[in-house]
Amino acid sequence: MYTNSAIAAKMEADKHLALMLEHALAGVRDEILKQGQNLETGMTRLAFYTSCFTQNYQDVCAKQKKEDIRFALNIYGLIGKRSVIERMIRIYVDLLLQNLTPERLRRVERALLKLGAGLASGSLTNQALASAITAAACYSFGLTTTIDRALLKRSTLALTLTGWYAYVQKAADAADRLKQQNGMYYHALYAEELEMLYFLIEPVISRNPSLNRIMSSDDEIAAAINRIIR
Repeated sequence: MYTNSAIAAKMEADKHLALMLEHALAGVRDEILKQGQNLETGMTRLAFYTSCFTQNYQDVCAKQKKEDIRFALNIYGLIGKRSVIERMIRIYVDLLLQNLTPERLRRVERALLKLGAGLASGSLTNQALASAITAAACYSFGLTTTIDRALLKRSTLALTLTGWYAYVQKAADAADRLKQQNGMYYHALYAEELEMLYFLIEPVISRNPSLNRIMSSDDEIAAAINRIIR
């Protein structure tokens, strides 16, 4: 499972020059191409700042400044919060299970067993099941791979303002998508200054459609849980 210090360390590492030739010889052509895309993303964001003196771009600049502040607050929160990845997953799971009766929880657990997801919750309460699901998701191969990709584990991104802004733009784009697709989850993350870190887990969470907790069936909830723990 990724801890706050591991995430912060990876982001800090992207501030130092990488050995691009060494990585190229190691056969990581795809990773180098990703860095080119990231640099382009960062440069695009910086380019918008050069247009801030133009009246037509004031709204864009104001939005970017707000995103920069929120991103900085979210990153600062890595120092004080126990585990942002675990917390973001737990918030999502809590929303899925919110207000489910004990009978519905039993049906969800049975549905998960049929899907091959054996979760040892210990007792049939929302909190117990949510804890078991969160633990399974945080230690899953799928989530680990997703975070590796988001943080560019074998990064060749050089230390530049452009590289930093590539992260900010990715974070802002992911947060915007979440706000449109799942407003309740977005606002829950925002309240805890986590929405700009959502990009770390977006590929896992976005496997699921935005579920209506009241209208969703037990099988639909179980299927959504199963997709995030794989």
